[in-house]
Amino acid sequence: MKGLLALILCLLSIRTEAQYSWKQATPLPVADGLAGAYAGVSNGALIMAGGTNFPGNKRPWDGGVKTWYDTIWVLEKENGTWKQAGKLPRPLGYGVSLTSKKGLVCLGGGDAKQNYPDAFILSYKKGKTILTPLPAMPAPVINACGVLINETIYITGGITSPTGRAAQHCWSLDLNASSPQWKVLEPLPGLPRMLAMAGTEKGKFYVFGGVYLDSALQRKYLKDSWVYQPGIGWKQIADLPAVLAAAPTPAYNNGHADLLLFGGDDGANAARVTELKDAHPGFNREILRYNTIKDTWSVAGYVKAENVYAPVTTPLVIWNNAVVLPGGEARPAVRSRKILIAVQK
Repeated sequence: MKGLLALILCLLSIRTEAQYSWKQATPLPVADGLAGAYAGVSNGALIMAGGTNFPGNKRPWDGGVKTWYDTIWVLEKENGTWKQAGKLPRPLGYGVSLTSKKGLVCLGGGDAKQNYPDAFILSYKKGKTILTPLPAMPAPVINACGVLINETIYITGGITSPTGRAAQHCWSLDLNASSPQWKVLEPLPGLPRMLAMAGTEKGKFYVFGGVYLDSALQRKYLKDSWVYQPGIGWKQIADLPAVLAAAPTPAYNNGHADLLLFGGDDGANAARVTELKDAHPGFNREILRYNTIKDTWSVAGYVKAENVYAPVTTPLVIWNNAVVLPGGEARPAVRSRKILIAVQK
């Protein structure tokens, strides 16, 4: 009987892990890749804008200097050619990206000197990009997370200055309002955090894990998770199976009450970056599934693209009904130019 049960569990595991097939779109034409870029979809085209890398692929421990960019890139088809389609108001990285009916919503971001409260929409039409300003956020922020619920933005966490501590503020903005204005909502409970992951299901705003910064700005990786329901407030839900941060966000909603996180940083080698250098094995490859009805977590597979690291610090984008992980950080100080696409079988 035990042998039969083990076989059933094995078969279920195989079926679960095989539910995604992986492919790649045309790589980004940036030799050193990009992490922390805005990314989303407008009129059927994939947009990437801003972001950072280390020119010449030179590591910081070898004197490499992180550089921020303002270029807007557009890819109209998976196997098409990337086009430069304008520039951001300034070089920016590590803002929040959300795809709206109006285009790619870009929130916050920063550069080497400061963070910004900028908010705007990038839309693409007939080969041109249009930037539509939104009201500035209540404070500058990077490394926050957010979602869109019926065209209303919800955003929380992040840090307000490059050398600051994490925050727990929560704001919303109705994009359909005749005169949109940011609302300050009840703060996220628990520890202040950055690099958390967000998701939405049935009008609720979910927040998973992230990183807390102590008074010495040392990182503590988190696994506690929360849900915000407009008009009701915050409630704690099941913890992640283990600490996790910086997975591509927002989480993928598969339409079956599940929110999926593709990879992420579990902090296992966070303190060994300068020791491991290019021997760093990369980040977590698990695809975690949170069921919003059962309040449970499970492993739904792995990021298995051939010869590719599972990226972090990049948005998760839905493009042509597939999950897209564009660019991102492959290993510490190593950016990716690959556009990974996961197709559900």
